[in-house]
Amino acid sequence: MYTAGRTAQLTGVPRETLRKWEQRYGVVAPARSEGNYRLYDDEAVRRLAAMRDLVDAGWSPREAARRVLAEPVAGVFPRSGTGGSPLSRLDDLTTSAADFDVARVEGLLDKAFAEGDLAVTVDEWLLPSLVRLGDAWQRGAVSVAGEHFVSAAVLRRLAQAFHQLPHAPPDAPRVVVGLARGSRHELGVLAFALVLRSRGVNVTYLGADLPVESWVETVRTLQPAAVVLSVPTVEDLPAVREAVEAISAHAPVLLGGAQQGRVQGGEPLGHRIGEAAATLAARVTDRR
Repeated sequence: MYTAGRTAQLTGVPRETLRKWEQRYGVVAPARSEGNYRLYDDEAVRRLAAMRDLVDAGWSPREAARRVLAEPVAGVFPRSGTGGSPLSRLDDLTTSAADFDVARVEGLLDKAFAEGDLAVTVDEWLLPSLVRLGDAWQRGAVSVAGEHFVSAAVLRRLAQAFHQLPHAPPDAPRVVVGLARGSRHELGVLAFALVLRSRGVNVTYLGADLPVESWVETVRTLQPAAVVLSVPTVEDLPAVREAVEAISAHAPVLLGGAQQGRVQGGEPLGHRIGEAAATLAARVTDRR
């Protein structure tokens, strides 16, 4: 059982929204502790995460709740296919996590990144597959070590793909991308940087856990067209708010990650990483 705070962290849905979805749409019915605090089980977490994904995709909360309540949570997402393309199979990374199959997970990533547009690969296969992996971990179907094994492989592959892309022309617009002090969840923000670079943008990727002073110094030096910060968890909010306040005087700040809507002073990018990166690339290029 999870507290409201922990459930908000796991699903990326703020506490206030959890309460609204419960009261208005009945999507979950949390238990109560002896102190009358809400407690959510694994099924509730999965339902809330599924509803969040539908709302992020443009569904109204009412329609999203009806869909989640009408079908099993697994039915909300596209089912794994049997075709030859890895983009049709969303459970393959989870299977690789369960048996620690190095060759299989690296082969899946190689094939997926070789097919089609990077933005589509990220939005339609990579991130949904990682959601499936997270659900399997929450159910106990995949161990912590298995989840880390796959996440590390994905991080390596994203970094490799980033460095293999050709450099943008010197006069191309520059965007600085990274994480604030104490934040270490790199998968989403590195995937964003990858798609952005594939669209001909000069991307300066600063990685994880960068102090605010270093952010400000870098932005002053480079004078980028935009700065992108990710807010993956509730714990990241104080540091990101501090960074946005300091950076916004020098460059426009855009925000990704589950908690992006809870930071003032930055523009939310939405939750489809590939699409958001492609849109930003077109936007900064049009300014030239």
